[in-house]
Amino acid sequence: MTGGVDSVDLLGLIRMAASDYDSMDRLEAVLLPAEGGVHPQAPMLVAPIVAYAGDPAALLPDQLLRLLVDVVTHEGGAAAREQLRFFAVNLRALSDVDDYWVAETATCLLGFCGPDPALAATLRERADEELDLYRRVTPLVAAARLDPAAAATWLPALLQPEQPATVRVAAVLALREAGLAPDAAAQAALAQGWAADPEALRWATLRASLRGLLAYAVGGDPGRTAAVLTAIARTGTEQARCDVVDAVAALPEPLPAAVADLVTVLLDDEGERVRKRAYALVADDDTLTLRHADWLVQAIERGRNRRSALGALIRVGDKRWQDWAVESLRGGWTPHNLPEALATLPPDPAVHEAMLARVVHLATAIDVRQAAQSAARQRELRGLLDLLPPRLTVAPLARHLPQMTFPARLWIANHLAYAGTGDPAVIAAIASIANGEVTYLRLLWLAGGDVEPLRDALAVAPRLDVLAAVVAAEVFGDGDPDVAQRLREIRDSGADIRDRFAAAGALWELTSDAAEVAGTVREALGARSRRTREEAADLAAQIGLDQVG
Repeated sequence: MTGGVDSVDLLGLIRMAASDYDSMDRLEAVLLPAEGGVHPQAPMLVAPIVAYAGDPAALLPDQLLRLLVDVVTHEGGAAAREQLRFFAVNLRALSDVDDYWVAETATCLLGFCGPDPALAATLRERADEELDLYRRVTPLVAAARLDPAAAATWLPALLQPEQPATVRVAAVLALREAGLAPDAAAQAALAQGWAADPEALRWATLRASLRGLLAYAVGGDPGRTAAVLTAIARTGTEQARCDVVDAVAALPEPLPAAVADLVTVLLDDEGERVRKRAYALVADDDTLTLRHADWLVQAIERGRNRRSALGALIRVGDKRWQDWAVESLRGGWTPHNLPEALATLPPDPAVHEAMLARVVHLATAIDVRQAAQSAARQRELRGLLDLLPPRLTVAPLARHLPQMTFPARLWIANHLAYAGTGDPAVIAAIASIANGEVTYLRLLWLAGGDVEPLRDALAVAPRLDVLAAVVAAEVFGDGDPDVAQRLREIRDSGADIRDRFAAAGALWELTSDAAEVAGTVREALGARSRRTREEAADLAAQIGLDQVG
């Protein structure tokens, strides 16, 4: 919890962070560790952070102060927050400097130095004198925090329609920060103010999202929630309407009917960003998918967001997905859950043809350099391949095997070795890609091809090559007297436990001697690899490990 940094090092780190971004990142990681909480010495570090922020030689004083805001506003930052009041004079001086972000952030921190009615009055006057509306926000909020009782008398006037939108939104935030109860005026100010200026809090150090202010202003009331969001969506800017979608996404289920109806309007919003957000919301939420299933079908018909629309219909069990299954396979807009859905359909030659064409395309187009896309396509290929009747796949897949890319080439070759055993086309296809590799030469043997190329490859493979040794055991068994010895050498080597366990497993298959493998199995039961642990548990049961000495 100390981040491995003692007090002296922390002071040095603060000094360096005042002028160096890398040190600033390091300081943030120490004070606010990824595992949560706040560094236990944070309260004692308030003084040096404020001091270095006030040093004229500091290059990053605003960054230091922003980090301090993050610390004192953290749920574990109460003790550090209590320390701020001892540095109110320093922060007031910093709040008057010419650097906007230093002054802004210092003013924000002043709001945590209360209670202090006199300071609150000073900040309120500063806000009134500020011509830049965005620069009024932080002194208003800080003043409300410092003196909530007084704020209850002056904030209501700032909520009224005649006030600028930015000020009205700032007043709602100030009400929340002062711990004052919202009323109808606060709800109207939020709706009208956010609609006109969704950027009202953009330049404030202490920010708030629409969804956060909404939760405060309406108190979870469904009717008021719908009213505020509808008002913003009806008259707001494009950004404001995007914020409405984000706020809807954060609402707990079930959504009020009026809010769900509002999503219908946003799906066809004139703003592209709004439509995309609304669409993503509908496609990811079961309740909204069911409510807007007709719209999703129309989206597919119009060629918009077809993959995710089809996936959403499948997810909620809307049978209309079946109308688009073949076209999605042929067009390449297949959602991740399509193979699972296709498994529920009765055999259909048109579907099988489209699936096979998709498998061939994927097997020849997967690019492992594009990691995320490659992983999804690999899962799709395997899912579709498992659904196809083997007799339909042999000829076309054998024909395209030489053009396939790794790892699809290996999976398809493995599939063909079993599905097309003895087929001359399969044997020729696998032979054409073998290139002396033990993996493919083994598949060639399984498919009914000549075993001699495999024998030659195994003869020149390194003795500690576990794949070669295991394959030799599988293919030649005890017909080759050297196989068991090679497996023992790997079992007793300094290789990774996965390789040594693989050798032990092959040795068990070869000799059926539990004493040969018991020690390695015990070690593999504690391997890092879950798969190795699971396979070791299976082998332990087979050999009766508890009975083996």
